[in-house]
Amino acid sequence: MQKSASTLVKLLHHDFGHDFPVVSGTRKEDSPLVITELRDYVAVEYAVVRHIMQALGEEWKLAEQRISHGNGRTIERMVVHAKPAGAPDWTGSRRFHFDITAGWRASERKMD
Repeated sequence: MQKSASTLVKLLHHDFGHDFPVVSGTRKEDSPLVITELRDYVAVEYAVVRHIMQALGEEWKLAEQRISHGNGRTIERMVVHAKPAGAPDWTGSRRFHFDITAGWRASERKMD
């Protein structure tokens, strides 16, 4: 784990193990969670979202998933509808940003 790992990264490593492939970030747009998984980085994204939403006591469903490229990075933004567990209606949304550059580049090389 990197010295500068965020509290969220430290919690993910505590809960999933120190080899969980997230090394830095806070999930915010200006500090996406950096995923080092080369093959199944999408599964890592969903594991993080499930874990955080469960810890918050909220149910969720995917509202939007979008990839952007810039400054040599590939960032995936996931927006989920959220509601307190058991509530009948969706009451808000949460955003998660992931830097998936490593896996994205690996999959591009595979296609060449």
